[in-house]
Amino acid sequence: MADARQVVKYTFLKVEAPVLSWPAAEREAAVREFTDLLEAGPTGETLLAYSTVGLRGDCDVLIWQAADTVDAIQRAESQWRATRLGPYLRVAHSFLAMMKPSPYLGRHKHPDQEGRRTRLKPAGGRYLFVYPMVKKRIWYRLAYERRKAMMVEHFAIGHRYPQVKINTAYSFGLDDQEFVVAFECDEPAAFLDLV
Repeated sequence: MADARQVVKYTFLKVEAPVLSWPAAEREAAVREFTDLLEAGPTGETLLAYSTVGLRGDCDVLIWQAADTVDAIQRAESQWRATRLGPYLRVAHSFLAMMKPSPYLGRHKHPDQEGRRTRLKPAGGRYLFVYPMVKKRIWYRLAYERRKAMMVEHFAIGHRYPQVKINTAYSFGLDDQEFVVAFECDEPAAFLDLV
């Protein structure tokens, strides 16, 4: 791609009940096949998994993907669906977005900052908090300069929490939400303090 933007996808999966009745060795082999496939993801693509077991009732795992094309995202998902576990994975939530620079940053910049990246660079946080976001119409009724000032203030607040890495991807027209914001951190309390 000319501007090297990446497509980003967050897929929340629920493992269907029949898997739980499989013999332990069969279940472990199926999970290993699935995780090995994720770990051997294509070069240059991000493919990370997070357990949501005990944290959410509607899903068991989150797959976080970033690739150069939508086709690559689809290929990866087709590969997981072809595993032994695949037919028993139900998509509970799915959010598609794309990286692009924020229109509000202006001259404010520092290396690899949130809002300037067109490529996802995960920090390796133990936890990933993901939420789809839509701004209200009233936001867009504000003058651009007012919105920009509010966003610069928002970025400054984020700088006070360096232990939380913010990943914003845009999805207006690609999916139902306008943005998908993902926060990486090692301690949930840090995320809660930020928001």
